[in-house]
Amino acid sequence: METLQLLATALGLSALSGINLYLTVFATSLALNLGWLHLSPELQQLQVLASPGILVISGILYFVEFFADKVPGIDSLWDAIHTAIRPLGAAFLTIAVLGQTDPAVEVAAVLLCSGVALTTHATKAGIRALINTSPEPISNAAASVTEDVMVAGGVGLVFTHPMAAMVITVIFVAAFIYFAPKLFRHVKAVITFALSRIFSLGRAVDKKKPLGVDLPEKTARLVASVMQDNERIRWAVKALTGKMPGIGANRPCHLILLEDADHRPTRLLFHVKGRPLVMIGMDDLALSSRSTLLFHEITLTDKKSASIIILRFTYAQTETWHAVIRELEQQKPPVLTEN
Repeated sequence: METLQLLATALGLSALSGINLYLTVFATSLALNLGWLHLSPELQQLQVLASPGILVISGILYFVEFFADKVPGIDSLWDAIHTAIRPLGAAFLTIAVLGQTDPAVEVAAVLLCSGVALTTHATKAGIRALINTSPEPISNAAASVTEDVMVAGGVGLVFTHPMAAMVITVIFVAAFIYFAPKLFRHVKAVITFALSRIFSLGRAVDKKKPLGVDLPEKTARLVASVMQDNERIRWAVKALTGKMPGIGANRPCHLILLEDADHRPTRLLFHVKGRPLVMIGMDDLALSSRSTLLFHEITLTDKKSASIIILRFTYAQTETWHAVIRELEQQKPPVLTEN
């Protein structure tokens, strides 16, 4: 039972370290120095955290992180730098918690706790990357303060109710495993948008560039299977979904415009790999567009079903975005553009 209690404490501290390693150490050290925390006999080896040196160093590092973590963009850079530091810190805390124990148990515990720290770190970094797509800075500061409160309160829970902390950690890891694919798609999309934005700075844009047909063979065959005898592909472009019924965000998508023999647009098709085609008739189409800090966006509404499809284009695709708007605008009322 003592080993389980130690493991529960190590898991809890590791989960908190993945969110904010310096605050985890600083809060523990401060609580020990102020007498707020009294370690049980099996955790006496953690008394080392009461060292004045550890208190000062962790306090300084937390002071730096406190401000860096609340600035849009800087917080994600800070998280990237700490991708290895937080799990490594969790490993050292795990060793300190376990003290003198069986080497095999220690190795297994270190691997487990480092993985938990990496999980909470990845979750925090992913959520911050998503928040950074918002143009206002308040959400970053609010998220950071919330995390700080969670970590400070979590330290108290770990030492007073370690088993409860372990249960919460296990539930969190299970939820992470379930939601990880969606989170990673969001993070990948944000990184792609950000890099594209940076490398597109100062690049000349040809707003009259024509569109071609950019379709993989399987998608082309699928589109051909639904085309009528008098229809053909006018153009096809790549984008990322911002919103699509039954599919969600940040999925690679192909937008295809079909036309008849007289070159009149007939239907818009949308295809995401592994999903059936989505169609909107040109007569049922309403559209708007806008540019954000990281991407361009087109919103397409099917007036018949009231379903909404949002597609996003990187800044490297600025010409494509303009061309799609131009093509659709020729058939519909003027596009409402937000800059």
